[in-house]
Amino acid sequence: MVGPQQCVKECLTRAAVCRGVHYSKTHFLCEIVTAIDKTEPVKEYFRVQLDNINQCQSCLSGKKCVRLSSNQTYCVQGSYDPTDCTEIYGLSSALPSGLYRIKIPILGHVTVVCEMEIDGGGWTIFQRRMDGSEDFYRTWAEYKDGFGNLTSEVWLGNDKLHYLLSQGSYELRMDMSDFKNKKHFVKYSSISVGNETSTYAISISGYSGNTGDCFTSQQPINNMKFTTKDQDNDVKSGNNCAIMYQSGWWHRSYHCSNPNGLYLAGQTSTFATGITYSPWRTQY
Repeated sequence: MVGPQQCVKECLTRAAVCRGVHYSKTHFLCEIVTAIDKTEPVKEYFRVQLDNINQCQSCLSGKKCVRLSSNQTYCVQGSYDPTDCTEIYGLSSALPSGLYRIKIPILGHVTVVCEMEIDGGGWTIFQRRMDGSEDFYRTWAEYKDGFGNLTSEVWLGNDKLHYLLSQGSYELRMDMSDFKNKKHFVKYSSISVGNETSTYAISISGYSGNTGDCFTSQQPINNMKFTTKDQDNDVKSGNNCAIMYQSGWWHRSYHCSNPNGLYLAGQTSTFATGITYSPWRTQY
């Protein structure tokens, strides 16, 4: 299970036998083949043929030409280690969303989900809720290391998030969809997350979007430490907000938004414990 870029790179490491790849976007499956013309066409797969470097006039020295089944070509550097999804997107804007391998400081190679279509593409996903398949009421250690399934619900991990964001300047975007398929988003022009010693304190600013600002105005999470059910770092005296609201998050005292709350699948009579964004769908 790898992204298409990593699939091509695996082919390049076997240059003596590999003449292309057969890739399933649905299941992130990579098949390395000796001959593209001898593979059976399957609807959910696309083919990538490894051509001679001189057939791609724009490839720089050290890169190889890859031709898609659509006859589009792009260049791949076999030893290249991208540091985030933005760099991968820079290799080719035609690359689909999916699993890719990046290399971040200290931790080395990490597999992540890259979103290549929304808002210009090149987004590295660190949190996703979609069907309630994953329990987000977790411990400090679990939020540190990450949990879930990269192909469905996932928390990438606070350590990975810290080292990823330590590489430069980053934006944050959160996309939301309700059960009537209406969509909203918020975006912040600057985000950083400290290390475990700082209890993963978050710095965030530069709001824009098409719904209200939860992260820097109403009960802002800016400068907050991360809180879980077994490590209380919020500012609410006598209570652990992670227990009250059933989620690990940068809780202050009360919250405006609870992205890691319980998956309650729509309207509820329970106050603020679900996946909420108060300016849009209130705390119920």
